[in-house]
Amino acid sequence: MGTAALLLLGDGRFPGGGHAHSGGLEAAVAAGRVAGLDDLDDFLAGRIRTTGLTDAWLAACACAGADPAALESECEARCVSPALRGAGRALGRGLKRAAAATWPALGSVTVEQHPVVLGLVAAAAGLSPADAAALALHSLVAGGVSAAVRLLPLDMADAMAVAARLASVSGEVAAQAVTLAGRPLSDGPAWSAPALELAAEDHARWEVRLFAS
Repeated sequence: MGTAALLLLGDGRFPGGGHAHSGGLEAAVAAGRVAGLDDLDDFLAGRIRTTGLTDAWLAACACAGADPAALESECEARCVSPALRGAGRALGRGLKRAAAATWPALGSVTVEQHPVVLGLVAAAAGLSPADAAALALHSLVAGGVSAAVRLLPLDMADAMAVAARLASVSGEVAAQAVTLAGRPLSDGPAWSAPALELAAEDHARWEVRLFAS
């Protein structure tokens, strides 16, 4: 079932709730930092190499059997933004609820942060830590592209071409995440994205917004 499960979990139609989140793109568009395809490419590449690496590492560790509670603590410690921590928990709950319909044991999982839950879902589906890391980065890129075409006058084909160009970057970062997953948790990546974190706090105070984050 490995390949089928990987495709299922990577499909944007899987009801994990990611469609309600822009991953910071809505605030970046409003601030004028993302206005077209080149900006979208830069924004997503930056996220892949920073917070994306951390998420991929957490997912790989969870899939490999690391203590989920310890991983959740590591995840929360690496994110200084309450808004982003809240978004991560909301995404994790949505994924857990959807995945438990197929893998019922996931219903008893108590952790909520999305990358940790994603790793546990990948393990339940019989996938590898490398698959879990790849899924974390795919979620980041696919979610950003989906949000971009709703926020900007972009053709979906052009936006997907950005995602395709970033595939090699995602592959490199996923491989790095898997390597780091073999080390003690204290050696894990802790990249900061101050602009993303500040924008997330501002976005959370908007009275009208299209996305939850």
